[in-house]
Amino acid sequence: MNVANSSPIARMQFIVSLVLVVVVCCGTRTCAQSVKQFQELSQRLTELHRPMGPVKPGDWLNSHNESGQTFRQYVKSRPIKLTRKRNKLYVLPLGTFDENQKKIVDLSTEFLGLYFGCESKTMPTLPLEVIPNKARRVHPNWGMRQIKSTYVLSDVLYPRLPKDAAALIALTSSDLYPDDNWNFVFGQASLKNRVGVWSMFRNGDPETEFQKCLKRTLQTATHETGHMFSIEHCIAFECNMCGSNNRQESDRRPLYLCPECLPKIWWATKTDPNSRFEKLIKFCETHGLKTEQEYFTKALARIGEQPKR
Repeated sequence: MNVANSSPIARMQFIVSLVLVVVVCCGTRTCAQSVKQFQELSQRLTELHRPMGPVKPGDWLNSHNESGQTFRQYVKSRPIKLTRKRNKLYVLPLGTFDENQKKIVDLSTEFLGLYFGCESKTMPTLPLEVIPNKARRVHPNWGMRQIKSTYVLSDVLYPRLPKDAAALIALTSSDLYPDDNWNFVFGQASLKNRVGVWSMFRNGDPETEFQKCLKRTLQTATHETGHMFSIEHCIAFECNMCGSNNRQESDRRPLYLCPECLPKIWWATKTDPNSRFEKLIKFCETHGLKTEQEYFTKALARIGEQPKR
């Protein structure tokens, strides 16, 4: 187009079109740069992590065929992420809790906000009476009362999902089961509907084993919330996003994320990696999570190093 000889309206249309092209191209380039930068940062943490070990009988991968998910695959999948309108995490207590359990609920809400780099809130408690008899059972062999996790997701949480919620998570002291073919689940989440539920039932006695119960609850909470940000199970490293079939396997997993999964959180939440680690270090120091404090401290030092030439 000969802009100089065109009409004022045509010249204005051309200028607007040019601006749009520049914005789109720069935005794409910025996105590509952040992906590359996050990959480079996370690769500095590789030596702090153990690759996935041999699968043992009874392990998750022994009965579930999973292909894993790289960071680049995650970015290309158009995952759920924080937006201007959906930028908060909500925790909904479901059922009854003693004083120590309530403290763990509050700490879980705080930790989720630090872990995912956003505001987190605790909603008013819902009584278990919202769960009908059709979504309850007594375990046929073990005898404990359980509530159906799939019902909680679809009928309790999804209708209550706040408009500004990146995700809504229920925390309950009751045991969970997804259907009659399963004994139990620690937690369950919907990757599409941004709702999840996890249980404290199998996490230990918070009165006599508070830190152990806290760590296990935080682990399930962050794992299930990771699913709600479209992160699939990890098969590359011993990672918080690994699937677990039992308590022994779950306890083998760390509370932190591996170099393949961590940049997914950085990218989806636009959080600053350094600031995130600093806040997690302070939380772990305050609440006696020494192993996690040590890891986050080392990780912060690693990503602050100048890259080798």
